[in-house]
Amino acid sequence: MPYVYHLLTGDWIDEITRLPNKKFAEKVFEELKNSPETFFVLNVKLDFQAADQNALNFVLSRVSSVIKHSVRIPKDFVFKLDGNNFSIVIHGISEVEAHKIANRIKDSLHYLLLTYGSEKIQIDCEIDISTIGGVRDGDRNKV
Repeated sequence: MPYVYHLLTGDWIDEITRLPNKKFAEKVFEELKNSPETFFVLNVKLDFQAADQNALNFVLSRVSSVIKHSVRIPKDFVFKLDGNNFSIVIHGISEVEAHKIANRIKDSLHYLLLTYGSEKIQIDCEIDISTIGGVRDGDRNKV
C-alpha cells in the first residue's frame, strides 16, 4: 500500500505533466528487473528550445499528452523523469512493435509545432529502446 499512498498524496507525481515521476519509476524498475516477463522500456529524450520556464512547462505538458495518447493507458506506464526526459514501460509486444511505437511517438513529436505566445517551438527527440525483466528461475541466483 505504500506505493498507492505516495501516488495519492502526489509525492510520486510530476507537478507539470501529472505523470508518475522518477521516484515512482525507480520503484517500478526495481520490481520489474526480476520479473519472468520481459518489458520494453522506451526512454524519450526531448530536444527543444524554450524561452523561459513557462514555455518549458507548456511544452512538457503537451508532450506528455502526445505520449499518453500513443500508448495503451493504463496497461503501459508513462513516467516523467528528470529534465526533458520521459520513460515508457510496455508489456506484451514484440521488438518490432516497440520500434513502431517509438517511431510513431518520434514522428508525432517532430510534426508537433507548438506556439507559446509569439514563440514557435519545434520538438526533436531521441528514443532508446531496452528491455527489463525476462529473468528465468536459474538466472535469479547468478552472481
